[in-house]
Order: sequence, then C-alpha cells, then structure tokens
Amino acid sequence: MGTLQAKNEMVIAAPISSIWNVITDIETLHKVNPGVISAKGRMNTLYDTRTCEIDNKGRKGTMVEKLVELVPNQKTVWTIESDTMGMSKMLRDTKFCFELQKLGDEKTRVISATYYTPANIVAKLMNTLMMKKMIGNAQQQILENIKALTEKPQ
Repeated sequence: MGTLQAKNEMVIAAPISSIWNVITDIETLHKVNPGVISAKGRMNTLYDTRTCEIDNKGRKGTMVEKLVELVPNQKTVWTIESDTMGMSKMLRDTKFCFELQKLGDEKTRVISATYYTPANIVAKLMNTLMMKKMIGNAQQQILENIKALTEKPQ
C-alpha cells in the first residue's frame, strides 16, 4: 500500500447497515462520488470490479477499480486496475478505503482514506501543490453525500 495522502472522517446519525448499503451499491455510486457520471459492475463481493465514467472538472475518462479488501459492515478497499485519464501512470499502489465504526445503533463514524505513492518527480510536485488537497476535498464531499443519503430527516 502506498503512503496515506488524505483522510477525512464524519460521524453520521445512521446505522452501519444503512451506510454499508450505500457504499456497496453500484446504482448509488454517482450520488456518492461527485466525479462519477455512471458506473457498472459490482461493489459488494471481494475482487469485484467496477467501471466508472468520470468527469473531473471537464476532463472525462474511464476508471476500472477492483475491490481488494472487504470486511462486511466494516471496510472496503479499492485499487485502480486501469484508467484513461493517466492516474495509474502518475500514482502507484493506490488504495481508496472506507472504514465504518459503530458508535451506537443510530450513529456511525465513517472514515475515508486514500493511499498512493507518486510515480515520478512531476507527480510528487503535483501531489504537494494540489492533488492531496483535491482528494481531501473530494473525500469531504463524499462523506457529506453519504450523510445526506443515510440520515433520517429530523
């Protein structure tokens, strides 16, 4: 696994099962991740793959990811298998992780962590100047989307 580059967490007033259903449902991925236009494949069995059509601020492409670690109701870890946007050439040992921690029947801590190693000096520079911040911002938006999809209105 690469180096931890960005990590965000949020406590959500929803049971783990509700959050788990959202983060393992291919049909809701575009509602969770703002960069995903559409997705196909599966997200709930170890070694499943998903193919995502991505729009990153007007730059469009495809990313194929593989589920390399799965602990039901606790953790998912995805890696990049291939992409058309050049991420797999810039980043090595990439992992996108969700961890769920039960805090109560209706309260869950959701942790989003991204690991990778920049592949070359240009990627290292870009990582320092902008990529870490962009990934952190995307993680925060993803957590807010999960919260909106799982919390019951008060």
